[in-house]
This record gives sequence, C-alpha cells and structure tokens, in this order.
Amino acid sequence: MPKDRRRPVERITRRSFLQKMGIGAAALSMGALPSGSLAAKTTRRADRRERKAMRVPMEVEYEFAWLTWVASAMGCLKAAGVDCDHAEVAGYSGYAFMLNVADEMCPSGPTAFDWGLLHRGVSFLGRSTLVFHGAHCPCEMKTEADTARVRAEMRAAYEMVEREIAAGRPCVIWGTYDPDFGIAVGVEDDTYLVETFRRGTDEPQTPIPYDGLVCPSGAYALAFPTVIEIPRRQGDREALRHAVTMLNYTNGDAKYANGEAAYDRWIESLDRGDAAPHGNSYNAHCWAEARRFARDFLARVSTRNRDMSESLAPAIAAYGEVVEPLDKLTDLFPFPDADRKVDDPQVRAQAIEHLRAAQAAETRAAAALARAVEMWPREEGG
Repeated sequence: MPKDRRRPVERITRRSFLQKMGIGAAALSMGALPSGSLAAKTTRRADRRERKAMRVPMEVEYEFAWLTWVASAMGCLKAAGVDCDHAEVAGYSGYAFMLNVADEMCPSGPTAFDWGLLHRGVSFLGRSTLVFHGAHCPCEMKTEADTARVRAEMRAAYEMVEREIAAGRPCVIWGTYDPDFGIAVGVEDDTYLVETFRRGTDEPQTPIPYDGLVCPSGAYALAFPTVIEIPRRQGDREALRHAVTMLNYTNGDAKYANGEAAYDRWIESLDRGDAAPHGNSYNAHCWAEARRFARDFLARVSTRNRDMSESLAPAIAAYGEVVEPLDKLTDLFPFPDADRKVDDPQVRAQAIEHLRAAQAAETRAAAALARAVEMWPREEGG
C-alpha cells in the first residue's frame, strides 16, 4: 500500500465513531468495556513506579492499513530490518485469507478471532515471536480483587514491552486509544509511547498509561526478538498451507461466521436491514483490503516460484474477481457511513449483489488455492 494513503479528511476517526457509539458499543470489539478500564486510570497511582524514559533507536513508521495488526506488525518488522510490506505480512500471517463477520455487522469481526494463528507466519518473514496475552478483559474490573488481577496482567504486558524497548525492539500492542493495534516505540513513567493510525490524522499520539489501553479480550503485546533463517521457498509453501487453514477457520462463537458462511451472514444482515452503518462499512473496508493483500501475495509467490505459476494462476485470478465487487461495496459505504446509506433498501440490494459476486469468486479462489497447495512438490521438506 502506498505510504501516502491516509484516511480522507472528511472521514471521522475510529475514536470519533466509537465515541458516537458510546463506551458500551465500543466494547463490541471483543467484549464489554464499561467503567472498569476508566476506573483503572484513577487507581493506577497506587502502584505507580518512576521509570526511565526509553525509546527504540531507529525510526519506526506506521503505514496505515485497515487491518491494524498488519500495519503494526509491518512497522515493527521493518524497524528490525525485514524487507516487507502490508501484502507480505498479511499473506504470511494468514490475515489476508481471514473473513470473519459478526451478527448485525458489529465492528468486532475483523479482530475477533484467535490471533495466535497469525504469529507462526511471522517466522517465514525472518523473525521469532514473543507474545503476552492476558486472560482477563478490563470489563471484569468490578471488584477490588478483579481489578488487581486485570491490572497485574496489564503490568506484565508493559514490563515485557519495557524489556524489548530496552533491547531496541518495538512491539505490537492492543488497545491504543481504541480497540486497535498500534506500535509501542518507547516507555516513560508507566506509559507507552506509540505510533498508531493517528499518524495519518489530526489527533495527537499522546502517551498511553499501561493500564489505560482499550483492550477487550485482555492485554496483548507481541515482540520479534530474534532472527530466523527459513528458505523463502519453504516459507511460501507453508504460507499457502496456512492460508487454507485460515479459509477454514471456525470462530467457536455463534455470534461470528467465517469464510463462505460469513458472506451468508453479511447478506442476511443486509437483507433484514439490521446491519450497523459503521460496522458494515468498517467490515467492508477491512475485508476488501484483506482480499487485495491475498491477490497480491499469491502473485508474488507465483513470481518467486515459477514452477508453481500455472497452478496458482486460477487462485490469483479468482481473488482479483473477489476484490472487484468488494471495492464496489466500499464505494457504496464510505467509512463510517455517516449518511446511513445502509438504511436505503436500494443501496442494500446493490450491496447484496456485490457480496454474492464476491462469494462466488471466493469459492473458486479457495478451491483453486487448495489445489495449488496439493500440487506443491512434497519432496522439499515433507
């Protein structure tokens, strides 16, 4: 994605639209976020410790993507010397092949899945991963004991990031200003210094208290501590196998549907007229971007592995046919659909046509990709 791609000025920021939704609705990202996270800010002074300010030694650039995990991981990896872009990170991690939507098109769909699935693919880019993921959401901070438990996890995540910053390595963190991923580039007096989507808006990137993250599902920090040497061809082959896994992912929560079933859920929501304007438009932009990454990543794998070009050609073409109607969907629903175009039955009818076209192409793409994986020579590494 070009570096100068930014959200249009006339479009409100994620923080603005979540504020319009209200704090309870903002919690839909993966769980409720009522007053607990706010209460943490008033109580954290009790264990506050003076910390030396530290920043990583290199410049860390956040290049906007709707999939903020992809943008954040890419920023960290590039800072570590990895030659990559959005499509490579989305492709190797498998994010490019995820499609997860929620009832009534809640905005949580693009992040409400097992992030552990993303980590393995990072090794194919040449770095190891170190992750902390807490087990408790800030929404659980209803009693003194609950608050202590949640804040202990947030402290543990902070201390892991602090160690990585001291070693000169930025980290991905969850919950920077909104339920979004961002990059921790420094720490100072129990706060994170960050690079986030705000780099492309008019909002300041203020330091974030370690216990002030908006992190439904719990504190999360991801680091990339060491170099791993994996032959590119092996990484490409494993990435395609992982892509098939992501295409067949099942959330486990009936609120969500993935893959081909996600299209059905989306179409049904539009047909009923209960699709949330902001969530519907947000999903449209995220998943259109993901499929562009999928198409572009497969094209690169094909170029690097000429003996697989013929096998991969049908999948690449089919993903191109997925992107086209999804791009038309984003044209129908500019984020965050402040004009509530989704309320117009005629617009919804057009949107359903685009989704059905994308679904048909996605079915062809998934089948073609599975065939290509089967055709990859097995003598190389088993």
